[in-house]
Amino acid sequence: MNSKPIIMQTVKIKGKDYVPVHERIKWLNENYEYNIETDYQYFAERRMWVVKAKLTISGADRDYIYTGHAQEIESDNYREVNHTSALENAETSAVGRACAMANIGIDTGIASADEVEKAINRTKEPIDEVGEENRLYLLTLLENTTYEERQKEQLAIRIGALVKNEDFQKALLNLQANQIEDKDRIAMGMNYSQSDIKKTLKRKENVG
Repeated sequence: MNSKPIIMQTVKIKGKDYVPVHERIKWLNENYEYNIETDYQYFAERRMWVVKAKLTISGADRDYIYTGHAQEIESDNYREVNHTSALENAETSAVGRACAMANIGIDTGIASADEVEKAINRTKEPIDEVGEENRLYLLTLLENTTYEERQKEQLAIRIGALVKNEDFQKALLNLQANQIEDKDRIAMGMNYSQSDIKKTLKRKENVG
């Protein structure tokens, strides 16, 4: 493969210049005939995506093949990108590393700007404004709501990831609005103490 001047836009991260993946692909488009194929595996027990990218660059005499691998783990925090896009993130990183193996955009290292930013973000722990006691309180309220079991499981994951007060308040209002009333709990045969049942029936008689 003939060597061509590589001029790409960079992103400065902590004083160093890194090339984003999209710049590497843009440079490929402008300079070579190429093909990128990706394949992936999902490891359910670890909720992890592993992606392999194969970059084929057509040369004058033969094809040149480069590969790159990347992995991402699904996040329980719905505010994080990996809550819904772990596979896409892994694919982007794998393509960037395949380009790096072809000597594209690696003046400061193989890692792309995308990979470095993700690594930095993983080390940033948000300030916990809610506290474990408040999260446990929400989980207690969740058990007494009208949601179906599958919905409760999903909401429990979200509650466990709450760190902002504003999100706590929204969750609190939502759970309070969906509480099962005492009379409905009795009618449904749900667990309730005898004293609570008597109080509920007495209130019902007084209203009647």
